[in-house]
Amino acid sequence: MSPYYNLPHEQRATQRLVDQNNADARLCKKLSPCRRAHRKLLRRFLSPKVLKDLDLIEFSRQRPTEDCIAQEIEP
Repeated sequence: MSPYYNLPHEQRATQRLVDQNNADARLCKKLSPCRRAHRKLLRRFLSPKVLKDLDLIEFSRQRPTEDCIAQEIEP
């Protein structure tokens, strides 16, 4: 059963994307203290680009996998 049963069919995919975005924002906020500590400790040794890449790797590791279910889009 769809968790969005009370929404119109056209709005369900949009709501799913909004929920995923909100979950990503919560995860990013949760990881921010760790990110600040890494930047403070490694700022002298690594470039800002490498620090950003490390942050993105950590974020992708913590993020849950997405469901691979196709969506039917009507024109």
